[in-house]
Amino acid sequence: MRRKIYFLVVFLLGILVIGGCTLKKAGTEKIRDLEYTVLEETEIPETLLEEIEQKKSEDFKMSYCEDDGLYIVRGFGMQETGGYSIQMRELYLADNAVYFDADLIGPENGQDVEKTVSYPYIVIKTERLEENVVFE
Repeated sequence: MRRKIYFLVVFLLGILVIGGCTLKKAGTEKIRDLEYTVLEETEIPETLLEEIEQKKSEDFKMSYCEDDGLYIVRGFGMQETGGYSIQMRELYLADNAVYFDADLIGPENGQDVEKTVSYPYIVIKTERLEENVVFE
């Protein structure tokens, strides 16, 4: 009898795990990918650049709207060396928000890197949207 209960519990847990992996939050269905431009420091609005300077030593996420567009910023805080890059993974509009995903890529093993502190961040500009930005 215990063996049957054990198998039943394992079976039910398996169904929950498999079902949980396929559940999506309501409103997260992608409507469309968004076009964007990765900005150089000289292209960032002065007000936004000042905010980035204040926050860059910590991990941060922020969005900023101006007449001409929506700016999305992802900072990865202080790093002990240089050699980091940031890879954009996704930027899309869903029913409930704009979804943004970027990853920090560390220096490759054996890569010659600067031994100075760095503050990697990315600023992208896209069309102006009123939806909230969700960082994944």
